[in-house]
Amino acid sequence: MPATDGQAPGRAEETVAHESSAWSGDAPGPPKARLAERLALLVCRRERRLGRALGREELARRISVSKSSLYAYLNGTTLPRADVFDRLLAELGADPAEMRELSTLRDAIEVAQQRAPRRAGGVPAPCQLPPATGRFAGRAAELGRLAGLLDAAGGGAPLIVAIDGTAGIGKTTLALHWAHRIRRRCPDGQLHVNLRGFDPRGPMDPGEVLHGFLQALGAAPESIPDGLDAKAALYRSMLADRRMLVVLDNAASAEGVRPLLPGTPSCIAVVTSRDRLDSLVVREGAHRVTLDVLPPGEARLLLERWLGEDRVAGQRAAAGELAALCARLPLALSIVAARAARRPESSLAELAARLRDLPDRLDALGAGAADLDLGKVFESSYALLPAPAARLFRLLGAHAGPDIDAHACAALLGADRPPRAELDALTAAHMLEEQAGGRYSAHDLLRAFARRLAAREDEAGRRAAVRRAADFYLAAAVRAAARLEPCRAGELPDAGSASPVPPIDGPAGALAWFTAELPVLQATMRQAAAEGLDGHVWRLAWAATVFLRRTGRRAERVAVHRAGLAAARRTGDRLVQAVSMRLLADGLARIGERAEARELLETSLAECRAIGDARGTFQAHLSLTRLHDAAGTHAEALAHAEEALSGSAEVGSLLARADALTSVTRQRERLGRYGDALPLGRRALGLYRRAGYAEGEADALRTIGRIERRLGTPERAIVRFEQSLELDRRLGDRFWAAHVLDDLADAHREAGDPARARARRAESLALFEAMRHPAARAVRAKLAADAG
Repeated sequence: MPATDGQAPGRAEETVAHESSAWSGDAPGPPKARLAERLALLVCRRERRLGRALGREELARRISVSKSSLYAYLNGTTLPRADVFDRLLAELGADPAEMRELSTLRDAIEVAQQRAPRRAGGVPAPCQLPPATGRFAGRAAELGRLAGLLDAAGGGAPLIVAIDGTAGIGKTTLALHWAHRIRRRCPDGQLHVNLRGFDPRGPMDPGEVLHGFLQALGAAPESIPDGLDAKAALYRSMLADRRMLVVLDNAASAEGVRPLLPGTPSCIAVVTSRDRLDSLVVREGAHRVTLDVLPPGEARLLLERWLGEDRVAGQRAAAGELAALCARLPLALSIVAARAARRPESSLAELAARLRDLPDRLDALGAGAADLDLGKVFESSYALLPAPAARLFRLLGAHAGPDIDAHACAALLGADRPPRAELDALTAAHMLEEQAGGRYSAHDLLRAFARRLAAREDEAGRRAAVRRAADFYLAAAVRAAARLEPCRAGELPDAGSASPVPPIDGPAGALAWFTAELPVLQATMRQAAAEGLDGHVWRLAWAATVFLRRTGRRAERVAVHRAGLAAARRTGDRLVQAVSMRLLADGLARIGERAEARELLETSLAECRAIGDARGTFQAHLSLTRLHDAAGTHAEALAHAEEALSGSAEVGSLLARADALTSVTRQRERLGRYGDALPLGRRALGLYRRAGYAEGEADALRTIGRIERRLGTPERAIVRFEQSLELDRRLGDRFWAAHVLDDLADAHREAGDPARARARRAESLALFEAMRHPAARAVRAKLAADAG
């Protein structure tokens, strides 16, 4: 029997670490042979001391193992656990030096076993990936980003990809699709686990996951340590230098993922979660891939995967509506498509109609199984929210608008400052998504879930939240309107005392606020009407007037003021009704509905006279002037303008006087009375400048410019028009900027500058077309004539 080679422990460990043998049924390599030989020598030495054969059964009993296990240890076919090996050496009479040397050799063999790749006949490389769906569709942008990350991978760290997004968005589907694509780049195997991060049973314990991973990698159960850190260390040791893919699906948090991540650059880890996993991105350098709902084209492609190209191609409009009703959420689309596939005789239009008409689409998208019931899927995410964030999400179900900002969230909660922590929790869980400009939104199905939660709230609490939101939007709208026209702030309705109202800086800030909030204001008006808050409805309509007029939103202006008039009539207040009639009539006149506008204005004028309201009477005359001007009945228009001028003294306002002077000036110009008109226009311009009212100043300059052009001085007219245009642009008034650009084109043509005329006309046409204004047709014809 050969003697030991006497290697030092460190050298023995180094030698074994570079051997690729494993303690199994393979032909034993040199380190295992050395250990078996040393054990055999110890047995022989023990038997000589005893003077007889050593009883194997008694020895097995003493070290607390079976006789067959003992034979496997002595034959070199099984490596004993460290504690069993220590007992065996003690029973065989090994001295301390021998125990140290043999324990070192045994430990080195275990490390080699854990690190070595498996050969034929050994433990197979783990291939744990579940099957990928055959109906995968879309995600072209995300797959492109993943491919780029893979190409750029390298250096000293593993590639870690964190795919996040809301429930039902298709995170697992994408992760598995990509994992199967790249698995050949990971020839040493693939590990997969569903971490059950949002399961009612609770998430999986990382230690339990590691135990399963270690066994899959070939670690003997008795060799797996108890502590989480020790398991993670052994796991990373076994992954070292292997090219493996680890898919950690449905993680609840970075803490539950961190122990499961490989530590070497030869491995790739893919993590999916409804949480953003910010900590994983910051500390481990994970690359985030956030999924949104499918683009329309990819949503249609998913339907084609289920139903076939022919069926979808023949019903493209219905397919598009189905996708929209499902919020283009992949899980919802797949549920609906699976049902459609079972009913090939049904048209997609019929399916869309049934889904559209249901009061609660979430009920329709429940498919029994918990992982296919959208309501239950959303509930599992909601259940893990911190209590303050959960309350905000519930109250968002009582919010009427399609999106919201942080100040309005504070109003919903009745808080005195924006709830940043709650919003961060909701966005981290993908229950809300933060959009540009600090706005927050959710897709339609999550909003339906929020409404379901809000319906469960105490009715008084829900109504109070709705009232707080309506108060907020009214106060903010009045503040924004005052920034648009500071000189007329006193004419705005009472705004109440809601807080916190967002900061709105100057006309530009007010314009930006109204632009962002207009869809929310319209939805708030509808909700306020339904809740009996009619005072909020007509006040919001009044506050939005200047913004709607300046930005040329003609259809929205009429819709808003129709709702305002309906609410005013429900209040029974005659003055409020008269003003609301006039505001609606002004909007109707802009879209050419002159008959209805005239009826409303004459009624408004009569009411104001009857109740003795001088300002209302004055404003009604000005509106009738504009209506007759648009109709081309300039004599009637001038009569109303002169009535307004006479009544302006009773109004007692500098601006009222200037408005009336401008109105008379314009009608005299229309009737060719240029000499009579020009002095009045100059007086109006002076009054506007004294008052600091830029919109009136622009109007007066435009009117004076037209007169000067008619008087044959186009160069002087150009100066006036340019001044007016500068003011209109500063105010954000697209409607009047388009008109004055057309006037400038006429003046440049008459001044002998056709190129400049064409350039200004083209600018005018672009603005009118952007507003979809009917004046675009006439301007287009003039542009063609300029070119000729």
